[in-house]
Amino acid sequence: MKLYGIPNCNIVKKARAWLVEHQVDVDFHDFKKDGVDEALLNGWVEQVPWEKLVNRSGMTWRNLDEQSKAAVQDNASALKLMMGKSSVI
Repeated sequence: MKLYGIPNCNIVKKARAWLVEHQVDVDFHDFKKDGVDEALLNGWVEQVPWEKLVNRSGMTWRNLDEQSKAAVQDNASALKLMMGKSSVI
C-alpha cells in the first residue's frame, strides 16, 4: 500500500498511526520531499473530481490570494495548482 500526503497534516498523522497500530505495511510518499508527478495527478482526476483533491479547508488554500483561488475552475487549473503547491492536495 502507498500513502500519499504531507507528514504534518493531522489527517495523515492519524492515518499513519492507525496503519502502524494495525500492522499494515505502507510506503509513505511525502509530497514535500518526493514531489508529485503530473501523470499521477492526471490519473487521480480521472477517478475523482478535482474538487475532492484540492483541500479548500486547509491552510495552503486559505493562504492563497483570491485571484489564485478564483483561477481554479477545472481539471487543468487544479492540476497546475497541485503541481505548484502540493500541500493543497
